[in-house]
Amino acid sequence: DQFHTYLGTTGSVTVGRIAFTLGLEGPAMPLDMACASSLAAVHQAVVALQRGEVDMALAGGVNVVLSPPVSRFMMDVGMLSPTGECRPFDASANGYVRGEGCGVVVLKRLSEAEADSDRIWAVIRGSAINQNGASAGLTVPNGPAQERVMEEAIAQAGVSPSEVDYLEAHAVGSQLGDPIELNAVASVYARERDQERPLLIGSLKSNIGHTEWAAGISAFIKAVLSITKGTIPGVPNLQTLNPNVEWDQMAVRVTLEKTDWPAVSGRRPLAGISAFGLSGSNAHVLIEGYAPLVDDSATSNGAPSPAGSPRPIPTALPEPGEGLSIPQDGVAERTSRLLPLSGRTQGALRELAERYLAWLDGEGRYASYENLSDLAWTASAGRTHFPHRAGLVFGDAEQLRQRLRSLAEMDEVSDEPTPRQANKVAFVYTGQANKWVGSVEALHQSEPVARAVLDRCDEMIREKYGISLLDVMFGRSGVEQEPDCPDLTLPGLYALQCALTAQWASLGIRPSAAVADGLGWLAAALAAGMFGLEDGLRIAAVLSDLNKPEAGQDAASTLKAVEEAFDKLAPAGLSFPLIDSSSGRLLESVCVPDIRQWLQKGTEPADFTGCANTLAGLAVDVVVEIGPTSMTGKAIGNTWPADSETPVLLSTLGSPSAEEEFDEGFLGAVTGVYEAGLDIAFTGLFAGETRRRISIPTYPFQRRRHWF
Repeated sequence: DQFHTYLGTTGSVTVGRIAFTLGLEGPAMPLDMACASSLAAVHQAVVALQRGEVDMALAGGVNVVLSPPVSRFMMDVGMLSPTGECRPFDASANGYVRGEGCGVVVLKRLSEAEADSDRIWAVIRGSAINQNGASAGLTVPNGPAQERVMEEAIAQAGVSPSEVDYLEAHAVGSQLGDPIELNAVASVYARERDQERPLLIGSLKSNIGHTEWAAGISAFIKAVLSITKGTIPGVPNLQTLNPNVEWDQMAVRVTLEKTDWPAVSGRRPLAGISAFGLSGSNAHVLIEGYAPLVDDSATSNGAPSPAGSPRPIPTALPEPGEGLSIPQDGVAERTSRLLPLSGRTQGALRELAERYLAWLDGEGRYASYENLSDLAWTASAGRTHFPHRAGLVFGDAEQLRQRLRSLAEMDEVSDEPTPRQANKVAFVYTGQANKWVGSVEALHQSEPVARAVLDRCDEMIREKYGISLLDVMFGRSGVEQEPDCPDLTLPGLYALQCALTAQWASLGIRPSAAVADGLGWLAAALAAGMFGLEDGLRIAAVLSDLNKPEAGQDAASTLKAVEEAFDKLAPAGLSFPLIDSSSGRLLESVCVPDIRQWLQKGTEPADFTGCANTLAGLAVDVVVEIGPTSMTGKAIGNTWPADSETPVLLSTLGSPSAEEEFDEGFLGAVTGVYEAGLDIAFTGLFAGETRRRISIPTYPFQRRRHWF
């Protein structure tokens, strides 16, 4: 009907839909300047950035050939080539071929793009637009107007016309328009130019046809890619240069075949782009390469895609962060990475894996671990994460290749499975503390957030006992065998579980509920907001004194000390529901319970069925065991009520299964959370590092046709 026809075709609604979909609230302006539209959009975006009206702009154009009457009109008036070939600059040029395309570029102020470590492809040095005015005819090109728009852009750029290496011309293959444009170009760019170093010139129309409203942005993108890659595509179909142009009198040369970018020294490469509209609108943009300057004459031929500048990734310590400090030294390099891949469909996910395999065999075939780390960073922080997901943990290129291949070869199913979309996660604070040496030490060595918590707990235990808690946890010495050594099981378990809680928080994962099992009740109470890190460790240390050889003689005074430690606390309300594993029920009181009841929790059997029923009633989707084992979480999962979907069960520091090539450790649990559909703050996996964004495979759109 009329309503939907209007909203589907009018220009203002077209850009409005884009702003609506992306949630953009700045100006959304459609420009109808015929073939100059999209390059004029670049100019308007530049002006808006220069004036501070916007901080980032999307500029581009799209052209889709849908109306037969429009094509028929163009043919009738002689605009289209009857032979179906676009021949810019050629003696036999007889019109153009209509092309379809879409192009968009992201523009920012250079200083801000550098500060944000963006991948910068080129710099816009100058731009200008104007109109033909009262010329020979509305649709007839006006040479002097074209000269003026080029001169204005060059003046803004602050460069000499003779320094410009290449011009992406508007030339569409017109016997009238091409010579006018070439003469204008020669008047502006060939002045004082050495014939031995002519201005190179080409036209994308010879490659993909005339994309009309998208022609300017297509030419812009071609010029940027040519500068970046150091190669200018050739102009096919050109057999004989147009005799109406005095080629011998102008220092201009058409790139008949693929050509290396001219060698430059002491400056960066420069290119101009022209777009001239049927309505008399003219646009010109001057761009400069962004690659570092070289000391001698050289080309950038074969250069890789640009990478962002190195960016320090901050370390986010848990709040309130009492006594914690970011480790400044001794943090080891992470030895494994997580590559998160996602798609809107399972087919897209498989195709994406194939693209990454191709990347490894092509651009990344000599990638170092540092490059692969940048790959993981870019895929994590620089991509949208869709419902169908796969997390690939790897330690080197070959492990990544194997896991990508497994994903790419995954069998296609006729009924595509619905991906999980988890909303609530429960932490299970296990009371098991008999397995923590290897995986915990690795966590301490490479994760600054976990290390900050563990180091603070170690410092407090040293002050009280003169013993290193970390030495005991990591099995570094036999101090725990000494007769007068306190039992540090509870302080060690508490420190580990607090470190893991902080590590998950650094990834944006916080529990919606928690189960306090046995000795794990203390860390669970901390996570729920009952007290702070140091208060909890003091309680754990006092409780440890009960297990000293002389504790039997002085149990009453020790118990009194524990009660006094509790009494000094001013507990706030619980930040999430806390479940007592011995009863399987929610704790009703937010106050510190009777200490004698808590002391019994290390020996009482757990009611796993009750815990499972309570968690199911809270609509928990993911259960993560916080501790060095996976037994408690599995036990809860095994008793999950049949009328509720079994949650994803994960162990934060689980051991590898028989078929795994290496222990995925903490990253294995992160993979499970990611694949379950939870949002992850991936910066936490790179905390304390310096990373950069690099060129990685693009999304494999699953194309569908929607023709009437």
